[in-house]
Amino acid sequence: MSSPMTTAAKLVQRVAARPRAWFDNELFEQTRDYLRRGRRFETLGTEPLQLTWAKAFRQFAWRNTGDHVRDMDDAGAELRLRGVAFPTHLVAAEVQQLQSAIRWVDPATAADKPDRAIEDFIGQRGMTNH
Repeated sequence: MSSPMTTAAKLVQRVAARPRAWFDNELFEQTRDYLRRGRRFETLGTEPLQLTWAKAFRQFAWRNTGDHVRDMDDAGAELRLRGVAFPTHLVAAEVQQLQSAIRWVDPATAADKPDRAIEDFIGQRGMTNH
């Protein structure tokens, strides 16, 4: 298994190379697929849904492949459909880990605004409500 820094660094490199239109399409496809599979989180209350997303995000931060990716994407799709903000406060340590990976991969860019790259990543995954 890869170390968390190596996995996060690879993730940052993949995300940085994608144009915004690709992310928009990805979010559309995630939501479409979630709806086609039956909207499994529809009856879950908002707080349990946010906890489900946070648990899956934590796993994703450590290892970005596996069943938790679908859980994260599906819970994220349900949050977006409801217009509910992503509970990034529940995954502060993982966000910090990704910020560290960004600084490690591209210190020159991250030096100007170290939190901007991670905010962009979360926003591009549809994880914020702006």
